[in-house]
This record gives sequence, structure tokens and C-alpha cells, in this order.
Amino acid sequence: MPMYMGYGRSAVIVGGLGAVFMLLAASASAEDLPDPTRPPVAVMTPADTVVVEPPKPAGLQSVIISKGRSAAIIDGQTIELGGKYGDVRLIEVSDTGVILQGARGKTVMTLFPGVSISKKKVKVGP
Repeated sequence: MPMYMGYGRSAVIVGGLGAVFMLLAASASAEDLPDPTRPPVAVMTPADTVVVEPPKPAGLQSVIISKGRSAAIIDGQTIELGGKYGDVRLIEVSDTGVILQGARGKTVMTLFPGVSISKKKVKVGP
């Protein structure tokens, strides 16, 4: 007596089709993942090909404010409060930006240029 007799033919067929679809889905999604063992592009390009590096981020990237420390990350460099960045000194760090002081005066750098924080009155329902 065949094993599928107790379960019914349709249950065996549906189970078999489900397994086939799961295998197909797993193989399709595996193709989308990058190979973590693949060498960098610079290694794989021919010697006469010029590799263009992505541009480095410019300007204020982050602020660090804690109990004992205030600093800013500008063009990838961490500048402590009172420290120098080129020919200017970091004189103020806030949650929205920094102020630099130099021979030409003060320069304000914000984390999100063009974005302002404002208060808005909201009416509450009756």
C-alpha cells in the first residue's frame, strides 16, 4: 500500500509543489546579494583604467555633545571645542550646527542647511 494513501493524493501534490516553489524563491533571492568575498573594484580593473573615487563629504557632518565633550566633524575631521580647523577656531557647538571664528569673522555651519525649526500652534478638537 503506497504511503500517500493515508494523506490523500492532493495533499502530497500540494506539499511537493510548495517545496518546489520554496526552492525557486530561495535561488532567485540569492542572486541579488553581493558576494562579500569579491575583491574591490580597484583590484579587478586593468592597470590602464583610471578608478574614480567617490567625492568626500564636505562641510559639517555631525556634532558631538556630551557632559564632558563638545566637538564637530567637519570634512571627516573631528574638531574639539576650542580646536582649530585650518585657520579658524571652533567656538560654539549646538544641536543644529557650529560657529567658527577666524580672521575674517564668524562662520556658521548648520547640519541641515535650508531646514529651519519653528513652532506652530495646533488647534485641539472641540
